[in-house]
Amino acid sequence: MSQNLDPNMVMIVILILFIFMMWMSSRRMKKQQKQQQEELREAMVPGTLVVLRGGIIATIVSVDEKYEEIVVDSEGSRLRFKLNAVAGKYVRPAFIDDDEAEANDSQQEDASSEGAEGTSVASETEVSDTERTDVQSASSADGTADTAAPAEAGEADTEDKASDNEAK
Repeated sequence: MSQNLDPNMVMIVILILFIFMMWMSSRRMKKQQKQQQEELREAMVPGTLVVLRGGIIATIVSVDEKYEEIVVDSEGSRLRFKLNAVAGKYVRPAFIDDDEAEANDSQQEDASSEGAEGTSVASETEVSDTERTDVQSASSADGTADTAAPAEAGEADTEDKASDNEAK
């Protein structure tokens, strides 16, 4: 049987299979692109922040489905484009200043150094509220320091630092 197979026919069959696979792949990609385009058109409502193909970031003012046009406002300039000019919704990338990154690193180092102390506080949070008040009142009566108060104060300091970083 193997002697009857023509090498040229084998190559032709492999070539036909390769072309068929490429065609199926491109067809699937076209369907995905069409679906994404439809989702984008549905999302185009006034007030949406979009980026245009030229890199212009603008807010949609109005959409004219009849003529397939869109009016956008970018920093006070109103422009009219075809719907195809919209590349997608604009999502501002996350950015952290160097000062904020250093502040976050120092807060993480402080938290890791207090990790051993935090375990006693964590185990205390598992205790019910009535048992906690009994433990706190007993420790206050004995004159020993209350462990819940410093933890709460540390949390308040962390919140203050976070609000200061946001204010900057």
